[in-house]
Amino acid sequence: MGAWESLSERTQDIYRDLGTRNPKVIKKLKTKHLENAIRESQFVGYDNGSPFSWLMFEYERRKNQRNWWLGFAAVVVAIIGVIVAVLSLIGISA
Repeated sequence: MGAWESLSERTQDIYRDLGTRNPKVIKKLKTKHLENAIRESQFVGYDNGSPFSWLMFEYERRKNQRNWWLGFAAVVVAIIGVIVAVLSLIGISA
């Protein structure tokens, strides 16, 4: 298990935390630390097993969740823009 020893202590901690399958523990992990763990795992060759799959799954899940929130915020801003435009056309100042 030479690749495991090559990983930094922080990356090993991330793999241990993901291995607990405890949502409260996983939620405390920062997305930036997940990104760094992915890069480091690929660099040392620890990217061919199940733990790396869990790491990628959690990163993709967070990325998708962020994209949904950004999309929702964009829709809200667009709706507010349309309302302001309509109100300005009919002469009501906001």
